[in-house]
Amino acid sequence: MKSPSLPIFTALLLLAATPLGAQSTAGDSNATPPPAGSTVITSDELHSDQVAHTSIFSGNVVVDGTNFKMTCQEMTVLFTPDNKVDRIVASGDVVINQPGRITHCGHADYYHDEDKFVLTEDPVILDHGNSVKGTQITIYRTTQKMEVNGGRSTVVIGNDNMSSPKPASDLPNSTQ
Repeated sequence: MKSPSLPIFTALLLLAATPLGAQSTAGDSNATPPPAGSTVITSDELHSDQVAHTSIFSGNVVVDGTNFKMTCQEMTVLFTPDNKVDRIVASGDVVINQPGRITHCGHADYYHDEDKFVLTEDPVILDHGNSVKGTQITIYRTTQKMEVNGGRSTVVIGNDNMSSPKPASDLPNSTQ
């Protein structure tokens, strides 16, 4: 008979139960770094309810994953009955850092089944010199699509991403 794998719910408990200072590996020759591809969550407090299938991380929440780092004040992870991540809710000065991109908002919801983020409370995405802001920004990760809804949106395209207009003297057939 095949032994059951460690459910993600239990893995989150193991990752988050250690205080912030204890997770540092600097100067600790006995510390074992997490396996490649792991996501490590640290917070001041953790409250988990296996019956309700939830874990609430609060106070200085830091999520370190592959190619991203997220910080916020509180993060709730909701699990399916078979202990798979269903939804993640982050709130309180949410900052998501990725290579070339940083996102700021007051509230972020992640829906696993749709692989989408819904950002609210003054969301702003800064991406390679460009920025997008609006009332609600929805990002569909699988299809690389984005929607800005619920109010006026603002898109700023950085100078490096647009060719500068040439002076009239540089254009063919210009008269001076």
